[in-house]
Order: sequence, then structure tokens, then C-alpha cells
Amino acid sequence: MLRNLLRSLTFAVIIALAAAGLIHPSLPTAAQEEPTLTIAIPSDIETLDPPFSRFQRSNETNYNIYDQFFRYGFHDTGQGYSIYDVDKIEGEAIESWKLSDDYKSIVLKVRANKFSHTGNPVTAEDIVYWFKRAYGTDSGTKFNAVTSNIESIDQVKATGPMEVTIQFSKPSPWFFYLFRDQSQAPQDSVEIAKHVTSDDPWASKWLAKNDAGSGEYYVDSWEPGVQMVLKANPNYWATPPAFFRKVVLKIVPSSANRALLLQQGAVDIASDLSTDELDSLRGSQGVKVLSVPTRNQMILGFNVTKPPFDNVKVRQALTYAAPYKAIVEGVFKGRAQVSEGPVPVGGQFHDKSLWTYTEDLDKAKALLKEAGMDKGFEFTLDITEGIPVQEQIAVLLQDQFSKIGVTMKINKQTSAAFADGLGKLTHQAWMRDLLWYVDDPGYTGVLFFKTGAVVNWTGYSNKDVDKLIDQMVVTVNKDQKKTLATEYQKLTIADAPALYLAEMPFEIAMRDNIQGYVQLPDNLLWYYPLKRVTK
Repeated sequence: MLRNLLRSLTFAVIIALAAAGLIHPSLPTAAQEEPTLTIAIPSDIETLDPPFSRFQRSNETNYNIYDQFFRYGFHDTGQGYSIYDVDKIEGEAIESWKLSDDYKSIVLKVRANKFSHTGNPVTAEDIVYWFKRAYGTDSGTKFNAVTSNIESIDQVKATGPMEVTIQFSKPSPWFFYLFRDQSQAPQDSVEIAKHVTSDDPWASKWLAKNDAGSGEYYVDSWEPGVQMVLKANPNYWATPPAFFRKVVLKIVPSSANRALLLQQGAVDIASDLSTDELDSLRGSQGVKVLSVPTRNQMILGFNVTKPPFDNVKVRQALTYAAPYKAIVEGVFKGRAQVSEGPVPVGGQFHDKSLWTYTEDLDKAKALLKEAGMDKGFEFTLDITEGIPVQEQIAVLLQDQFSKIGVTMKINKQTSAAFADGLGKLTHQAWMRDLLWYVDDPGYTGVLFFKTGAVVNWTGYSNKDVDKLIDQMVVTVNKDQKKTLATEYQKLTIADAPALYLAEMPFEIAMRDNIQGYVQLPDNLLWYYPLKRVTK
């Protein structure tokens, strides 16, 4: 307790010195004794157990301390960062593989590697154990396995000390996409067995606070509420070794303080800054702000099961009324993209020609008249409190809709109440972002648009769309999938169960001597390729 208090006081002093301008980026510190990356984060890591990681902070940590089955390759954009390439699959925990011609089975060769803390070898049994634990805990990893058409542990066999054979129930076009997720990584089954109890048969309590991975880094120390220190895994298989031998995740709750510490050079990266804070850092000496296009869509969803949004013409009217350009230019300062339908602009098989909506208030009024709503109507938009971007967009929508006689009330809710309403379909309309980290329209369809889907928060149902989704789920041939995706976009765009308001960039601020940033599809920060350069 005393040590934690001292560390907190020490960092409070650093913040005060930074505010006073008494810390300079070139000032040597104890952290410079070995290459150390210091990242200011807003809150603590929720869990070190990947199957139960549901938040970005723990997802990022687990991505870096566990060795996922696969990863995407990447290429340099020439704009100060690299970006993942979905067409380039590379092995991590899995060294090589042989996929059957019919895409219904795969043989995996496990890479020779060791778990960070124990030195136990990673074997085929650890891969099989991962699947057993996924089904046994009924966690998020089970969803990924089932979505990959691996519904049962009977489909997974260790066929050698370092070989695993998987039988898919149907062709699995998403297996590689899903098994590069941060949660898809072998855990040390030998060590975990020591922490199993009668009321915790999968050692979930122990794993929440202890890492059992074989990734590029491992947890060296964790002081809850203060900081977590990661050390580079000396036995990691990849070359060259990580430049940063230590990563310090320093908890700084105030975003203003995180920005200040970065500006003064006390930290290397400041995460989760507001748009205004990022703008204030642009052009600051020694700081750079990367702005990277993503497939993260800001979506306004309609509850299509109840009036007035059970009427497609009403939904189409608001789609024509939405101020897309004003949102991109006003809220995002031109750094977002105008969205054009259910498949993001940067996504596979997006077809710009299919998007029929432009801002047209006269067309919106005409559609309301056809719907018998020419005198307008009133509805409530629910959003999560404390998210400035959503509030700014909501105000723009409110003003724009009033021009066609529609009164939109804005209701701010706690995150818990908002999430509960999504699941129970109690929102009349809602707004939030959705990051489509698997770049496949069939995946977004099976999650969001299929009747009864897990995140079908609009209540949308179209039998023809369901059939197209079912076909895309098992279609591997890209030409065939493009044909299906085109028809899928036509139908969902016409039905307008949601407004696709903007595709938001991922923005992150760091010292300008930090290089090697790789943009991942889920906006997680990958520490291994980062390095500090001397000017």
C-alpha cells in the first residue's frame, strides 16, 4: 500500500512539473537505463484472461502478452504508419498449416515456443486445451470457434506432439480472421492445472490476475490502480527482438493530464484523448498525431419492430435528411469518411454505386408524405452519456430533422442502461459506433442484420437477406461472395434499418521519435514493432 502511494505521489509530482514546464523531452530519466516505452492509459486492465476480456484496455494488453494463432501481415503506407493486410496471413503460435481443398479441414503445425513465466513448451495439447476451455467456460472464445464452424471439441484432435487437426462442419472462410483475435491464443495448460479448484474448474480467478501466455511480452509486475510493467519475453521466437525491453502502462485517469505528460515528454504515448485534446497536440513540438482510416462506423439504429420506424419510407426519409457532410466536416474536422451503407467504404466488396442516398430534404419530405407522416412526428434517440462525439452528432441530427418536421429528443443514458436497452430492444432509436474488425460482409451480416442475430439491435428481419447471409457464411470463392455481397447491400440499403453516419478514423498521439506503428483492424496498439529513433 505504501509503495503504491509513493508511486502515485511520484507521478503526481511529474504531472505538476510538466504543467510548470520543468520537464523537457531530452531530460534523462531512470527509464532510459533500458529501452522503455511508457504509455499513459485512463484506467486499469480489467482482466488478463483473454476469453473474458471485453474491454479495449484488457484486449490490448492480452494481445501483447499472448501469442495468437495467426496474425495479419502488414505494409508501409508511406504516411508514417503501416497497416494490416487481410490477404496476408502469417503464423504466430501456429507455424504452418495445410488447408484441405474443400476448406472443411485444416492441419496445424504448432510453433516451437515456450510459455513466458514457466518455460513450459507450447504443444498440441495446449491448443486442444484452448478449445476445451472455450467450450467449458462458454466465453467469447467459444463464439469465435462456433462462428468458424467448429461447434464441438470432437472436431479438434491432437494428431501429433506438435500437430492439431480440425474438422469444420462447413467451409470456414473466417477461420484465419477470427483466430488472429487477441483471445485466440494458447494458454499454459500445465500451469493452469495447478490453480484449478472444485468451484473454478478452469482457473478463471487465477488467470484474471496472472498471465499464462507465450507472447512477445509478459507481465513483470502489476500494481492495481497505479501501473502494470511488461517485460520483453527473452525466449520469444521472432526476430529481431523487441526494441522496447520494458513497457510501462501508467494509469492517468485525467485525459488532460495524459495529453500534458505527452507534450512534456514524460510519456511516449497518450491513449484515449478527446478530439479537442488531439487537435491541441497537432503541431506541438516533439509530438505527432496519427490519423488512420478504419471501418469503425457511427450508426443510428431504428427499432423497426414499432411505429414509426416499422415503416420503411419513414426510415428512408431520415436517411435522406441526415447531414453526412456536416458530420464529417464539423464533428470530425474532415478526418472521417462519409459512410455509404452496411459495408464500410474501406471494406471488402463495398460498392459505392449501390448507395442511393444523398442529403435531400425535399426527397425526405416527399417520403414522409407517402408514409402518411407529412405533419411530422416525434421520437427519442438514446445515447451513452459522456461521449462528446455522439452528443455533437445528435445535436446536428436534431437540427436537421426539425427541418422536415421531425422532433428528435436526445436521451443520455448510463452505459449499463444503454447496453441493457440494446439487448432488450427497448430503444426507439439508438446511436453508437460499431467496429467491423473482421473484413467480410457475411460476418457483419450474421452479427447485425440476420434475423435474431446477436447484435441485431434494430429488430430487422428480411428472409431474402437471411438467405444471402447464410450463403456468404460458407462461400470462400471471392467472385461468388462479391455477387452475394452486392445483392446483400442492395437489399439492406433499400430497407434502411439504420443510418450509417460516418466512418471514424483511429487517432493516437505519441512522441515524434516513436516509429513502427502498425494499425490493426481492432485499433489495438501492438508494442512489438515500435521503436525509438534518434534524430
